[in-house]
Amino acid sequence: MKKVVFAVLLGVLSLGVIGAAAAKIQVDSETYDFGSVIAGTFVSHGFIITNVGDSPLTIKSVRTSCGCTVVDLEKTVLAAGESEVLQADLSTNGYHGRIEKRIYVESDDHTNALVTLRLMGVVNPAQPYHMTIGNLEYMFYLLVDLRDADAYASAHLMGAMNIPYEQLSKWTDRFPKKALVIFYDDDGTLSDPAANALNDEGLTNVKSLMGGLDEWMNVLGDEFILREEK
Repeated sequence: MKKVVFAVLLGVLSLGVIGAAAAKIQVDSETYDFGSVIAGTFVSHGFIITNVGDSPLTIKSVRTSCGCTVVDLEKTVLAAGESEVLQADLSTNGYHGRIEKRIYVESDDHTNALVTLRLMGVVNPAQPYHMTIGNLEYMFYLLVDLRDADAYASAHLMGAMNIPYEQLSKWTDRFPKKALVIFYDDDGTLSDPAANALNDEGLTNVKSLMGGLDEWMNVLGDEFILREEK
């Protein structure tokens, strides 16, 4: 009889130990106060998520309260004792005054399945002379002069960089993937096939200036043209 009771007790204790094994989420700080910034500033912060339980923790989803906040979490399954950084980037463009944006982290921690993280602070108005990073990114474009160095030095569009046509293949991987890239030469002889070839490779943001620099000067004269000083 004693052996039976002992076996039952041992079984109950074993079940208790097994049941105690669980994932448990912990964040270094659930709130990040970024203080005071100018509207248009990007606020970045890394929340450190740790599994302080004794079984693997699975992050099921990470959601934000608005499209102004972008999050990135590389690992979604954390072993016991393992930590991972949840990177949060907030665009304050269009905001003013005190703001609070939230990030919702859902996991399989049954005692704390939904953790709410907060980014908060004060957004001050930008000055008339300010240009925000977000606006510049939206407006940004790259002018590329495909002629040789002598022709470029003689006359080129303001802001254009010189990449001779023969060297173009060395630069294609360095062009911005989102921004507009505009090729030109004298009349489109080089820029048209170059842009067409890159479009075929998937770089649809690359264009050729129709008519080239000759047509520009025919229509607009010396507007936005830099000439070599004699």
